[in-house]
Amino acid sequence: MLDRVYDIWERRDVLRMLTERGLRQKYAGSVLGYAWSLLEPALLIGTYFLLLKIFHKSYPMYPLFISSTILPWQWFASTVNSSTSTLRQNSRLITSIALPREIYPLADVAVKTVEFVLSLPILLIVAWIYGVKPSPFVFALPLVLLLELMICTGMALLISSLNTVLRDVQRGIGIFIRMLFYLVPALYPLQRLTGSARRWDSYNPMVGILEVNRAVWLPGYWTTWRPVYFSVIGAFVILIVGFSVFSRVERLVLKEL
Repeated sequence: MLDRVYDIWERRDVLRMLTERGLRQKYAGSVLGYAWSLLEPALLIGTYFLLLKIFHKSYPMYPLFISSTILPWQWFASTVNSSTSTLRQNSRLITSIALPREIYPLADVAVKTVEFVLSLPILLIVAWIYGVKPSPFVFALPLVLLLELMICTGMALLISSLNTVLRDVQRGIGIFIRMLFYLVPALYPLQRLTGSARRWDSYNPMVGILEVNRAVWLPGYWTTWRPVYFSVIGAFVILIVGFSVFSRVERLVLKEL
């Protein structure tokens, strides 16, 4: 695994070019351009706010409540969805240019990471409207964002390689992501869950990440570090599994392409 990471680092210029290409393709021919990175999450947050006013009654700052978790969740979900078919889409480059094949899903991760950063003004604007300043949990934010980057990377490598060998993966992953969204506390607080439901939800590595993101912007919002511990463990496991599976099925991938 370390030798593959070194190879990727040696070709980081190619990774940068693929990332720039992905961003150009996203905004090519678009009148709004970068504004879409703000408009898309804003519309999504607004939609959930209107549909779930019941939570708004309990949480006066509900737009900020969901903004703090919808943005990192969209980073994860869009990365997984985008990277699923990336190897097939780049099949000509993969079979004609000698590069570490991991670069292609990693470029998807990089593109979605940039889009996540570009969407952050939405969160800052909502926080400004409510007059909220970041809590001391802001110092833990770089750690959880790094953990999410590791999860996104591992999932991109895992899903992209499996989808090339098993075409059912692409159809199943969309359903999986939608189901997972309602199972994680993105639209509701973890405290709303009780007993075994809350305990099992804490095992999800995305939960600790979402909880810290929320604690940064909501005064007094915090319960336990338990989900964060599982986020740390899960991030390392997913990253290692992603690299391992990718390297093991690489030959099958090349045959399929």
